[in-house]
Amino acid sequence: MYVLSLLVGCAPDLTPAWAWDPIWLEGTASGAHGFQTWQLYGPKWPSRQSDRHYVCSVVTELEGRPSECDAPGCEIAFDLTPTLLESDCADPALAEQPLFLALERLALGGPYVGEDAPWPDRTTTSYADYGSGWELHGFAYPEAYDLGGAGDPTWTGEDPFLFTPDAAFPL
Repeated sequence: MYVLSLLVGCAPDLTPAWAWDPIWLEGTASGAHGFQTWQLYGPKWPSRQSDRHYVCSVVTELEGRPSECDAPGCEIAFDLTPTLLESDCADPALAEQPLFLALERLALGGPYVGEDAPWPDRTTTSYADYGSGWELHGFAYPEAYDLGGAGDPTWTGEDPFLFTPDAAFPL
């Protein structure tokens, strides 16, 4: 009984408390298409950001068309229409939270200057609008870099981009 109480006491709390939203976006003839994967983690995730605190994911599909480029240092912006695609959450109602469909616009700005840039001098600042104006989303770069290839660090529509957030959303 003592061992069981230790195991239960050490089990991670799988109540969703944090949402992390990386985005994959590719160019299309009419604008952009991509996916936003909301990865949900338990309350202790910020202290270690360990996968042991993973709860589930909600994936939305994004359709975008070019829009007014009014984000800071903007190079390109898209108006987006997100659609719930799938979820592996045990509670189906969890995927219906308004936050998961709130992304209205996405933009790429000037060079990213944060210390966590995976590709210094080739990483771009990304901005998101979840319905209340532009806010820093994090950084973005061509997916080809992670695959050992080359790519243009500015959006040309030729290479898919990965958008990595700087912060998680508390739920």
